[in-house]
Amino acid sequence: MRTSPVFTLAESYNYAVRITRQSGSSFRLSFLMLPRRDYQAMCVLYAFMRLTDDLADAPLVSLQPIDLPTADAEPRPAMLERWREQLLACLTREEDTHPLHPALRDVVTNYAINPEWLYDVITGVEFDLAPQQLATFNDLQRYCYLVAGTVGLCCQAIWRADLSQTHDLAVQCGEAFQLTNILRDIREDAERGRCYLAAEDLQAAGLTETQLHGRDLPEGFIPLIEQHIQRARDGYDRARELEQHLRGAGKRMFRIMFKTYSSLLSEIERDPQACFYRRIRISGRRRVAILLTAPHRRLFRAAPTVSR
Repeated sequence: MRTSPVFTLAESYNYAVRITRQSGSSFRLSFLMLPRRDYQAMCVLYAFMRLTDDLADAPLVSLQPIDLPTADAEPRPAMLERWREQLLACLTREEDTHPLHPALRDVVTNYAINPEWLYDVITGVEFDLAPQQLATFNDLQRYCYLVAGTVGLCCQAIWRADLSQTHDLAVQCGEAFQLTNILRDIREDAERGRCYLAAEDLQAAGLTETQLHGRDLPEGFIPLIEQHIQRARDGYDRARELEQHLRGAGKRMFRIMFKTYSSLLSEIERDPQACFYRRIRISGRRRVAILLTAPHRRLFRAAPTVSR
């Protein structure tokens, strides 16, 4: 039996918009070029991803009951498992135990999003809680699918792409994006005791995970990074075809995301050793230039509130 929602549908959508605004994500501006309904759907998707990721990474003191699925400071694995159970109840029994749930169910239903993609996101974040070193590059590709390929598939659904043509391309694009993130975050991940590079690749480069956690640039690091840069670049080259299958605002939004991530990879490529010491970023000026490559009359307009 359906329970009373925490929020009405309109309140739930506005909650998602607020989470997206407060995140400070540079991608929010690209959402604004979408038609109003699709903009709201992207905010719901982003809010789900943000809340799920926060269960692994946010300081415990910041896990407020209004924003996350549980109010007490139980262990993070238990939080994620409860979040998964609440998602299942939301989508299969219309039981709303979180402010995001009414809007999330509405988006999943109206955009034909496969719920397994959302469950897979949670599985990927669970890995972040107690990461075991990935043995092979195939294992890394699986991880990339869980945390990024699934997001690409959800975006394709919201953009109304023909997934019979774009499914594999979206997964490939997500892998390229996530490989770029991994290269960007090597230092930050090392400080958290994490390493997402496969053991077989480290061994081939004559490196150990412990050396990545050190302060001295180890021999073999740059060839290892260059290997992953090339893998990511090959992924971008294959995923570029996605744009041919998209139309309208979704195509413009994809173009912004693609150029942003490929520009970040180019920054890493210019100085591969830099990512051993710091998190790589692209300049604000470059981000603005990328946004202006896909102008649209909705861009930079105030985001709408929802009335349903």
